[in-house]
Amino acid sequence: MFNKIKNIIAKVKDVLSLKYFSKMKRVWVAYILPQWKLVIISMVFMLLFGALEAYSVKLLKPVFDEVFIDKSREVLWVISIKIIIIFAVKGLANYIQSVTMTKVGVNFTRNLQGDLFEKVIAQDMDFFHYNNSGALITHFINDINMVREAVVKGLTSLVKDVCTVVALVVVMFWVNFEMAAITFFILPVAFYPIVYYGKKIKKIFAGQQLSFASLYSTLMQAFQGVKILKSYNLEGSETVKVKKNADAIAAIQMKMARNNNILSPLMEFFGGIAAAATLVIGGIKIMNGTLTPGSFIVFLVAIVAAYKPLKSLSGFNMTVQMGVIAVERIFTVMDKQPGIKNKPGAGELEVKRGSIKIKDVVFGYNPELDVLHGISMNINEGETVAIVGAAGSGKSTIINLLLRFYDVKSGSVEIDGQDIRDVTLQSLRSKIAFVSQDVVLFDDTIENNIKMGNQQATDEEAVAAAKNAAADNFITKQKDGYKTVVGERGGNLSGGQKQMVSIARAMLKNAPILLLDEATSSLDTKSERMVQEGLEKLMKGRTSIVIAHRLSTIINANKICVFDSGKIVEQGTHAELLALNGYYATLYNMQFKNHRG
Repeated sequence: MFNKIKNIIAKVKDVLSLKYFSKMKRVWVAYILPQWKLVIISMVFMLLFGALEAYSVKLLKPVFDEVFIDKSREVLWVISIKIIIIFAVKGLANYIQSVTMTKVGVNFTRNLQGDLFEKVIAQDMDFFHYNNSGALITHFINDINMVREAVVKGLTSLVKDVCTVVALVVVMFWVNFEMAAITFFILPVAFYPIVYYGKKIKKIFAGQQLSFASLYSTLMQAFQGVKILKSYNLEGSETVKVKKNADAIAAIQMKMARNNNILSPLMEFFGGIAAAATLVIGGIKIMNGTLTPGSFIVFLVAIVAAYKPLKSLSGFNMTVQMGVIAVERIFTVMDKQPGIKNKPGAGELEVKRGSIKIKDVVFGYNPELDVLHGISMNINEGETVAIVGAAGSGKSTIINLLLRFYDVKSGSVEIDGQDIRDVTLQSLRSKIAFVSQDVVLFDDTIENNIKMGNQQATDEEAVAAAKNAAADNFITKQKDGYKTVVGERGGNLSGGQKQMVSIARAMLKNAPILLLDEATSSLDTKSERMVQEGLEKLMKGRTSIVIAHRLSTIINANKICVFDSGKIVEQGTHAELLALNGYYATLYNMQFKNHRG
């Protein structure tokens, strides 16, 4: 029996010790210790609250013994004034500690979310391919909130609740050592289910977070692809998928609720045992004349008063268990090092001419499957080089490598003789303007979307860029002009309008190297002609790489490289390639016939 009690006490000590907190040491050091002043203020008032809680219980002895039994009016007035002062100070102490701990939690959430985003956004493209957005959002919302609960509730429980319980236990021993010893024998037994169910909750919580991530991912894909869902009548099947995820979460939450809430009746049961034991022993002592009614009432009320903080401590283990899982998930992401990063001693890219040399480049998104096979290209200063070819031939991969979204498997990419792996990512990308066929606009004004190309640009410069991109005409017709909010992913604009805004953004950047990936693919013939004129102005004096599906847009390029299955099969001017009567000529004639037809 003694060994069993010893093991229970050891487990309780394990819960209340630094075992779990050691896993959260990094959180405390980085996010809690910098707020040490707030924490200390809160702890001081927690201690004050606990002490006053015990003292207010202790005052019941003279109330019963000297007021109710001895009928002392003087003691009645003194105790009444003390009670008013105690409850006023106790309420103020609770308010101050609650507000300060809330501020600690708010600061913690804000800072950790900022640091997590900084780490996530610095990852390379591979990271985003293998981590869906739903799972990432779960880290920012659910996981961080769980860690905050563990930290804030952990500090509150270990200081305020433990202090209150300890102070009340001291009062119990002050009243009667024998009854307090018996009560203390029951308490360790009461903590056993806390430890047992805490472990079960930890496993359930891990499954819940995965289910939340799946639901978020499904919702985001549905909202972003709503046009496809509606056009293919997939609303029903997608609704089934969402309901299935919601059912899985509901089942897990019910399982967690059953395990979590079972502690309340258990605590009630053990509390009843303690109260009954106190009643029996206290009653016998009163009848024997060895205990006064006042002392008995103080002891009984102390047990009842200790119930609430003890119940809070029972939930504390669950909260910490869930916080540990959440913090492990968060730091797994934060500790992941991007594969594409600045090498030690990387210098700044200096672009004087803007020449590009791609030498014997081999690359594959999958290590076992190469997309490019020994590609070599020389692009001289100020040249416009077009890349054409069938879908999947590796055209866009060249742009991905130039921007260092990925690194080559072998070979090299150089700008003005500088290997882009030897320069900083920021300096590299600051020298390149990029317009993608997959237009990305942010839920902001048209003006701010354009100014993302150059955040220091004036309003006049943004308007000039929009005019060159043939965007000014449609922008000025909007109700709010350049202050018009484009909506999520530019949903308030047409495909062509979005493309013109993205081109204006690239024009405003005014970088020496320009990358255009199907930049006019979403435009009608009239808009395309207007934008093409603007692009030709922009490309003058700049080194440009243009990926084009419509071959009519790259006829005037200095050189055209024809890709097929990850290799350059032909290169030359438009006229030279037509004269070869090869792959390019076949592509051009097919488009020309389709256009005529």
